[in-house]
Amino acid sequence: MRQGARFLALFLLGVLGAAGQYAQAATYNVDCDKNEHIGKALRVLASANPQGPNTINVTGVCRGNFVIQSMDRLTLITKNGASLTDRSGGTLPVVDIEDSQKVTLQGFTINGGGERGVVCSTASICYLTGNTIQGPGSFGVNVGNGARAFFESNVIQNWGRGSFISGGAQVFSSNDVFQGNSGSAIVVLGAIFDSFNSTFDHNGVGIDAGGGGLGITGGSVSNNSFEGIRLLGNVSAGFGGPTITGNGGVVSTWKTALSPASLLPASRATLAWT
Repeated sequence: MRQGARFLALFLLGVLGAAGQYAQAATYNVDCDKNEHIGKALRVLASANPQGPNTINVTGVCRGNFVIQSMDRLTLITKNGASLTDRSGGTLPVVDIEDSQKVTLQGFTINGGGERGVVCSTASICYLTGNTIQGPGSFGVNVGNGARAFFESNVIQNWGRGSFISGGAQVFSSNDVFQGNSGSAIVVLGAIFDSFNSTFDHNGVGIDAGGGGLGITGGSVSNNSFEGIRLLGNVSAGFGGPTITGNGGVVSTWKTALSPASLLPASRATLAWT
């Protein structure tokens, strides 16, 4: 019996050692065109190694709504232009990141279907790099509840609002393009948005900000149908040489460009640039 117990203990130590080695890093290859599933890879990694680092290499046309919750150091990447497309009929975000640290989405075309493209929430840290995030839908990227997001070289287009940032969130944008959004390219409410060399052109409104902080360095806010930049009450703003030109200017029905209107009452408007 003692010999058997000793053998079992040694066996378990070997299994745990192998598991510990696996937990150092894991890489999955998912080809959606071969009926492989990102959701399955996420479930396996969430169970076996939620703290990462983990990488999922994706190819093909992927349909689904993907939840990343309580996972750290996770990278979803494509080198061949894979796409992620809503399968919920417009009721769910395409990618929903919650309570997760250092999650990266890189190189995807993300197609919304009526809801949101990407959500980064619940104190998550998210990196969006080189993606095209396109509607139709409400918000291209929704960042809130204390999350931090880093945007780099993305195109965010054809949404109601390109990005909605609230709830103490912080977003840093570099070399991004926000275009063709029917409402605002960016809405910042009680949050911080800082951009370097990003463009907010050909939207309904360029930027709406209130109750937080706004910094725009370089880039452009141009040729929007209504105002280029609207600053609401209790906002701190700094500008370092952006081009602000060719915007439609103040109109009597400006409240309709902001939804829900109760969050952005006209009485709080303090300054608008065209």
